[in-house]
Amino acid sequence: YRPKFKVIEKPVIFLTRDELMKLYHYKVPNNGDVITLHDRFGDEYTKVVSDASALEKTRDRFCFCAFTSLRYSDMAKLKKSDIVGGKINATTKKTNDKLEIELNDYAKAILDKYKDVEFPHDLALPVISNQRMNDYIKHLGELCEFNEPITRICYKAGQRVELTQSKWEMLGTHAGRRTFICTALSFGIAPQVVMKWTGHSDYKAMRPYIEIAESVKAEAMS
Repeated sequence: YRPKFKVIEKPVIFLTRDELMKLYHYKVPNNGDVITLHDRFGDEYTKVVSDASALEKTRDRFCFCAFTSLRYSDMAKLKKSDIVGGKINATTKKTNDKLEIELNDYAKAILDKYKDVEFPHDLALPVISNQRMNDYIKHLGELCEFNEPITRICYKAGQRVELTQSKWEMLGTHAGRRTFICTALSFGIAPQVVMKWTGHSDYKAMRPYIEIAESVKAEAMS
């Protein structure tokens, strides 16, 4: 007996370079500020800002992942002592791989912002739970109006269902790592070099990102 299961590939949710830089430079409003936003249909609505400090820290943490390729779990345990000579030297929590990741100027700027702040266990960045950070990154994406419609296909009770949402509704902590990979590949950096930074061991896991990079190259040629 060999049952066949319908496997639907999920869309790879990541920020474009322009979206990443918009988030990186975004000035989080003050608590209580009322912000006018637009949904993906162009309709206006307002939102009251809360937890501004947590939103600012979440922006920095997410962008740091997007500029270094770190998973949330590795970013959350990164210590100041893991950063030597402009590089991150760390062992990944998920796979126990040893990584050496050179820091670019954006990642260095985020670390410099917190270099004089003392966190528990000598951590390099402020840390909150993965679930809370997922909530805050969606909030940030909404404030930045990342409204690109994205459709996911799934099956419920044997019925095919299409679910379309704005990109910000699908953002999570892992989108930072995906953003790094897609950006690096679209810049023409060889996959084997990107894999050195990310810790991927084979091309199978990289295939969805390579396909995205190829589409970006085609658009650039046009």
